[in-house]
Amino acid sequence: MKIFALLLRYWSYIYSGLFGLFMAGIAAVLLISGTPNFRFSQIPFAQGNAVLYLLLALGLTGIAAALLALLKGMRPLLLVWTLVVFILLVYGYFISPKHYFALGAAEARGAALVAFGGLGAFFGALMHYRKDTRS
Repeated sequence: MKIFALLLRYWSYIYSGLFGLFMAGIAAVLLISGTPNFRFSQIPFAQGNAVLYLLLALGLTGIAAALLALLKGMRPLLLVWTLVVFILLVYGYFISPKHYFALGAAEARGAALVAFGGLGAFFGALMHYRKDTRS
């Protein structure tokens, strides 16, 4: 059980860092290029250029959360970050008005795997607060 908890913890570091890097990279490329024709229906509370700045801030927060938790700094930040990512993924892929499952089975499978990875990262972040029981 200790090995599984350790694997989940490292999965949360890797997933959070790479997902944050991906989000920040997408936002940076769209901000630098000045592309006006983008749409992020996964994020319900921001539209237009505000969503790009929000995406950049969320991405940088994810990278910082992963690094700080890895260095045994602010572990609660990683827990909150993984929960926010999982909620946004579930909303964006399963609840939002744009349904990804109408695109085909491959896209639906990919969306489910990304959301399942986010759930695993959340459980990995929870493993930091697991009591060590030694018999």
